[in-house]
Amino acid sequence: MIPYDSKKTAKKLDAFLDETMTYTDLPGLAVGVWRADSEFQYKGVRGYADYVKRIPLREDHIFHCASVSKLFTSGVIMKLAEAGIIDIGQRLSELLPDLHIADKRSAEITLAQMLTHTSGLGDCADYHWERPLTDENALKDYVYSDEVTEQEMVWEAGKGFRYSNVAYEILGYLASEYSGFLPGYDGLKVCYEDLVAKELLRPAGMRSSTMKTFQRQHTGDPMAQPHQKAADRSIAAVEHYPYTRQHAPSSTLTSNIDDLLSWGRAHLTRSLYAADTYDKIWTPYAEVPNNGEQMGLGWFIRKQHGYTLYGHEGSDDGFRSSFWICPKLGLVTVVLSNLSEAPVKKINKKLFTECVKE
Repeated sequence: MIPYDSKKTAKKLDAFLDETMTYTDLPGLAVGVWRADSEFQYKGVRGYADYVKRIPLREDHIFHCASVSKLFTSGVIMKLAEAGIIDIGQRLSELLPDLHIADKRSAEITLAQMLTHTSGLGDCADYHWERPLTDENALKDYVYSDEVTEQEMVWEAGKGFRYSNVAYEILGYLASEYSGFLPGYDGLKVCYEDLVAKELLRPAGMRSSTMKTFQRQHTGDPMAQPHQKAADRSIAAVEHYPYTRQHAPSSTLTSNIDDLLSWGRAHLTRSLYAADTYDKIWTPYAEVPNNGEQMGLGWFIRKQHGYTLYGHEGSDDGFRSSFWICPKLGLVTVVLSNLSEAPVKKINKKLFTECVKE
């Protein structure tokens, strides 16, 4: 069981964080833990938000969370499904009939297959982070671009697991297109990012989070900067921040420890969706090759120390993120780093071990 002595646990986690920084050579590392039964919360940071300028990392610093964003895309899809507006068993071709993907096998793709990375769709070739787009039509333009419509599927829908950011860009656009049918929207569609904010970020109490990272330049938000290892293994700055509205549904959540812990708490209390929706999203639908994990509706599922965990990893230029919850223990663990090569999943697994061992 998790120790009940909060001071002892915090001291142990401090030591873990110090040891991790010693052995991983990271510019910055932020870790968060929350435990439901005693409302124990731990937040720890080490290193720098900007290694080159030697700006110390703080608990409120904002990180690019990369593919953790997909949990929010699956979330708005499930909101539409709860409202009876769409069904995840429906085919994409029925819901977006004007989206013509050249590979004729695409006509059989369902939303469930897209959510579980079993659609057969390929992945993005280049995210073009160096040329960020911020206009309202960026996502739509990408979904209808040749990169999406002219692609050849890797196999027939449902035949196997293939991670696809493309599938999630399409899902985000679809959610926006059907948003006007949700209660309270009066038939008016909203963009993907605003839909996520209204349906998920605000209800979860995530006040410092957004998918519209381009707006942060006007707010003075404390931003962790992206880093990579140079050829000599020294830490260097990444020239571009990984952002463009083309890839919002797969990649552009920016958040911090506090908000991600709030996201985890909201799911532990099952406060964002109906009970049967939670049963659906956390049901294994596919095996993830080579790592022993399974795939739910947007959520990865793994076992550790006899417990079942649900979560997602994120990786982009200059950032790594790892978010997991364990409902049986009422536990949330978050790891964020501003280095491309940061082993955040390994760190999070060790963090979980520290939290559950006597």
